[in-house]
Amino acid sequence: MLNPLRWKVEDRVRLILAAGFGALVGFATDYLPGDLWFNILCALAGAVLVGGAFYGYRAFRQRA
Repeated sequence: MLNPLRWKVEDRVRLILAAGFGALVGFATDYLPGDLWFNILCALAGAVLVGGAFYGYRAFRQRA
């Protein structure tokens, strides 16, 4: 369960979309005109947080 390479294609796509959404949210909430590195850092932090939350949920959920 912890290895994303063994996940189904749908779950991998969901992880990528979750990370992309997190990057968009991180970029949009902390956007500062003219400060490119801060904007990139916030987007990266958002992607890590949302992608990590999705990964944790996917890796440790109970199968019915």
